[in-house]
Amino acid sequence: MTKSKIFFALSFFFLLGVFLASFFQIEKYIILVLAVSAIIIFVINYKNRKAVVASAAILFLALGVWRTNISFEAARNNLAGSKIGPVEFMGIVTKEPETDEKYQKVIIEDNAKNKILINSDIYPQYQYGDELKVKCDLQEPKNFEDSNFDYQMYLAKDGIYRICNKPQITAIASNKGNKFYTAILAAKNKFEEKISAIFPDPEGAYLKGLILGGGKRMTKDLNDAFSKTGTTHTVAVSGYNVTIVAAFLMWLGIALGLWRQQVFSFALIGIVLFVLMTGAPSSAVRAGIMGGLVIWAMKEGRLANSTNAIILAAAIMLAINPLLLRYDAGFQLSFLATLGIVWLYPLFEKKIWGSGILKETILLSVAAQIFVLPILLNSFEKLSIVSPLANLLILPAIPYIMLGGFAAGIAGFIFVPLGTLMGFIPYLLLKIELFTVAWLGNLPWAALEIKNFGWVYMIIYYAGLLALLYFYQRKRFR
Repeated sequence: MTKSKIFFALSFFFLLGVFLASFFQIEKYIILVLAVSAIIIFVINYKNRKAVVASAAILFLALGVWRTNISFEAARNNLAGSKIGPVEFMGIVTKEPETDEKYQKVIIEDNAKNKILINSDIYPQYQYGDELKVKCDLQEPKNFEDSNFDYQMYLAKDGIYRICNKPQITAIASNKGNKFYTAILAAKNKFEEKISAIFPDPEGAYLKGLILGGGKRMTKDLNDAFSKTGTTHTVAVSGYNVTIVAAFLMWLGIALGLWRQQVFSFALIGIVLFVLMTGAPSSAVRAGIMGGLVIWAMKEGRLANSTNAIILAAAIMLAINPLLLRYDAGFQLSFLATLGIVWLYPLFEKKIWGSGILKETILLSVAAQIFVLPILLNSFEKLSIVSPLANLLILPAIPYIMLGGFAAGIAGFIFVPLGTLMGFIPYLLLKIELFTVAWLGNLPWAALEIKNFGWVYMIIYYAGLLALLYFYQRKRFR
């Protein structure tokens, strides 16, 4: 076995251990049996290279199970043991609050380092780094009765075990957070203000979703239209989304006359800037890592053989926080979309005639969506019939909209009318995009409702997909 295959086997078995412990109750004695079995196999066959690798793989499997069990046990203990009832405390806002039309969600860390989710009115609005005095009734997060979604564990993955509803909040001070991150958010928010001044909604809301990530700025009806047409991924910061940005930057670098090495460096810098522009939340950082790995693989000419790097990145992220595998859709989408690009895109590229950014964008999208389809069905419970047509119609224009919108926003810092002038073409493209999505989304047969697309169906889907890839590769190399 080559070192590459050994590395893949060990990383894969660690991920397998995390996966099994995330969805099944695995007792401690099973972990002990696995560890003892690995040691026995090694002692008896230490001169046999394959046996040594097999023993190490079993040990990594046990390690994955053990690490995940510890995380789940800690989360459940914190959910059961954290204080509830009337409290008064001081804390600092640790994350940029999420807002919608009526409310804002503020995550605050108290002096005891406990993270608490505060559901507050939309005004007054709070910022990252604000120090607040809060008086409220602490409650345990409740799961939704009509849904299989585990809201408790969804919050627990971020270290949040209590919710504070109808709070009485007094702002004490500001700028108590990390200075560098505060500057990043300030720049992002200022840029968002310029976009709002140049582009009216809903076009401006969609553009902010494209550039800064997230569909929360858009209305519910518009979000529903994107869901029905299978185009929500355009405003989701995932490994796919970042890769689309990087692919366009590489094309742009070539158009500007940069050398090969300079083009990839240009794209990597663009990824870093893109992640910073979103405010650098953990989901965007993970997506940036996945997208960066794809760019690195393309630079080295090893796109089809870069699985190890992606598996390593996923293993490190899950070693830090195993709860991401089951309860973080952003991690799932980034990991699977990146694998789809790495495994399917090279096959499509060879089979389909054509070249240029249009072909690249569409093929990247198709490859990514094939791999993330079960996650989307599980999360949104909709199978879009019009998705292929919708993506074919709107994807080609997105890189140009993002570039033009970004340039208009930067020009707005100099003079807003100048930004408005530069944003005229992107604005027209945005109107066409939204009209297309709304029209297709309003078709009565646009999407089928898929209920209870659980993990059993997901496992069957991915097993079949991996089997097809395996047999294709075997046939190819015969």
